[in-house]
Amino acid sequence: MVRKKGQVTLKDIAQALDLSINTVSCALKNRNSISPETVKKVKEKAEEFGYIPNSVASSIRTGYTRTIAIILGDIANAYFAIMVRELERIISKEDYVAMILVTDEDPQLENKAIQAALSKNVDGIILFPTCRTETGINLIRKVGTPFILIGRRLPDSNMDYIISDDVNGGYLAARYLLDRGHKRILLFAGPDCVSSAFERKLGYLKAMEAAGIITDDLVISCDITVNETMNRLIKKTLQRRKDFDAIFTYNDIIAFRIIRIARQMKIALPEIVGYDNIQSKVDFGFDLVSVNTYKTLMAEKAAACLFSRIHNPREVDGYFNEVVPVDLNSAPEKI
Repeated sequence: MVRKKGQVTLKDIAQALDLSINTVSCALKNRNSISPETVKKVKEKAEEFGYIPNSVASSIRTGYTRTIAIILGDIANAYFAIMVRELERIISKEDYVAMILVTDEDPQLENKAIQAALSKNVDGIILFPTCRTETGINLIRKVGTPFILIGRRLPDSNMDYIISDDVNGGYLAARYLLDRGHKRILLFAGPDCVSSAFERKLGYLKAMEAAGIITDDLVISCDITVNETMNRLIKKTLQRRKDFDAIFTYNDIIAFRIIRIARQMKIALPEIVGYDNIQSKVDFGFDLVSVNTYKTLMAEKAAACLFSRIHNPREVDGYFNEVVPVDLNSAPEKI
């Protein structure tokens, strides 16, 4: 038989094997009603023809596209790359496909990403929100697509989210440096509108206040993405300020950038602590003391919550709000 041009259909396979379309469909789904010999024969013919299931037709029949949108801020940041890898691994185990959309931490791009995901009729959305996500959230709610926030939360708590214990993380980082004799601990903090940045700063301030240290001139606000503005800020700080004896950064990426720029400027750095412990998953070739967030655990819990919302929407009461504990790693560890 000469195979048809274009996409191969179940009908093509059925005609080639002199079987019904229903038998071919059931065989490809490994239904018990079809003999192992027939299943083997159908799958071999499907592979020979290059058959690809029609997801659009399937979604019309079932109401599901088996697609999850993951919307994140900065794929160049290893933290997001790690989280996407973990989420995609979990999603694929459930026979779903991940749709990755990047916002560059821009609320307008985030709204476009949300619209794009909804236009594809995704079954659920996992969102690392920007500072101003309300418009996008309202749109998701109107459409009725299940979603969960991860890594950050919003002032409106009436939604599912999973975050790390950022307040305690900031406290642990500052306390670690204080216990090692440092007093003038410089904080490179993200913007307050980002919940994780604000809460890490709160923890830092709590530890410093308990130690009786005034922090008015020790907190430096910066972007949460590495760019030329941040590079200039770091260079200016290292050149002009000599009034600090340790550094704590909002995330590891900022810490790595400070270390790199200091080396380029041939400036000796004091002790530095980062956040996220991305070297638990990716080896950057040197040790960095960092607050460890349990990334695999967070991804697993976020996916489990979302799938529960997708498949059992009426069986879940209230909202899933979880704060995952953190700890401090004095050297990278595989977790």
